Amino acid sequence: MGAASALRLARAGAVVIIADMDLARADAVVDEIEQGGGTACAIQVDLLDDSSVASFVETVTSRYDQIDILFNNAGGPAPQGLDVDYARWERSMRLNVWAPTVLTQRLLPLLRASGKASIIYTASTSGLVASPSSPTYSAAKGAVVMLAKSVALLLAPEGIRANAICPGITETPMLSRFYGSEELTEDVQQRVDAYMSNVPLGRIAQPDEIAGTVLFLASDLSRYLTGAAIPVDGGLVAG
Repeated sequence: MGAASALRLARAGAVVIIADMDLARADAVVDEIEQGGGTACAIQVDLLDDSSVASFVETVTSRYDQIDILFNNAGGPAPQGLDVDYARWERSMRLNVWAPTVLTQRLLPLLRASGKASIIYTASTSGLVASPSSPTYSAAKGAVVMLAKSVALLLAPEGIRANAICPGITETPMLSRFYGSEELTEDVQQRVDAYMSNVPLGRIAQPDEIAGTVLFLASDLSRYLTGAAIPVDGGLVAG
């Protein structure tokens, strides 16, 4: 979703900064953007490491005078069920909730300099309806939804918008991990098929379909939209 969104935003004319722990993958997306005539750079950052975050913010601040779009997309699966220790629970909360919080906080001066910045958070349908498979993940993404809404209210007087996207299951390399597996096993496929049977559009999302909503929220087409949590889920939570 991050790569697809970076490509979409670059094609629309944005100068893209890709922040990723995997610098090689980020550089590959930068190369694709540049081959298409866009402008981008990649900066390595570990969002679970405070010193790495501080270094990232310092680098961005030294290179740019303002940020018009902040897409807080980093996140990941959480432990299944309630059999979770504090260390794993805390890691999930730090990645899914603290990371977007601290980036919003530390990049706020550059967002304010824009005059019309848009902040976008990746939540999940699990932040809108309860997840029986991972209460921790649902709790984390529910927190992201309320973070976006609260930031929207806080910063609206300054002309800064904040919204959350709430994707359903999306076909990414991380898909199987949401079902507690490192591989797309037969059991995982059966669970994905069961999920799809509840999706009115009858399929899971493609990354570029999520990126389309990101582009909408980043652009002036949504300039009067703030504080929203938008399901991008094929109609899953409509009922």
